[in-house]
Amino acid sequence: ERSVKKTYTAIVNGDIQEPTETSITSNEAKNLGVCIGNDESNSEETSWQFIDEELDGQSAVTIWKPLRQWPLENARNDTVTLVELKPKTGRYHQLRRHMAWVSNCPLLGDKSYDGGGLARLLRDKGFYLCSNKVTLGHPYYNSPAGRKEWNAKKETILGKMEGDGNARITEEDDGTVLVHCEIDLPAKFSEF
Repeated sequence: ERSVKKTYTAIVNGDIQEPTETSITSNEAKNLGVCIGNDESNSEETSWQFIDEELDGQSAVTIWKPLRQWPLENARNDTVTLVELKPKTGRYHQLRRHMAWVSNCPLLGDKSYDGGGLARLLRDKGFYLCSNKVTLGHPYYNSPAGRKEWNAKKETILGKMEGDGNARITEEDDGTVLVHCEIDLPAKFSEF
């Protein structure tokens, strides 16, 4: 199991399809070990797409969902889609290959997997993939020595961290203390 769970945001070339046979709930994604935000962890209504497609002979699992679409000339179906991607495994170019080969919507600006053609006209602003969220177990508060301190201070710590969207600490139902950090997307992601 990966100790640091990453979330990526990307823009893909096309109107990406969401087949019902690969659709899972937030709870199912969380049960797979993918870090789903607290605001969605109990929602049966939030739908994710599940890709379990081997890459180079090894298991490769990606969970993703579309966030927004924009019209864009020269894109597939004249549309680009903002997606959130959560890899469970970390294979070479996993997110890029899963989006291009399995979902048939390569990442915008991806010279290796975009298939050429009109996609070449969309490369001028670079690659649209950003690792913008990470979640990891707190290195001290989850240790035997840190657990005692956590139990004594957790109400104060949780109260201070709750309002800050860029860094926060939460406690899972099983008592695991998690640190969540988030950065803003590069400005080019909002230029559509």
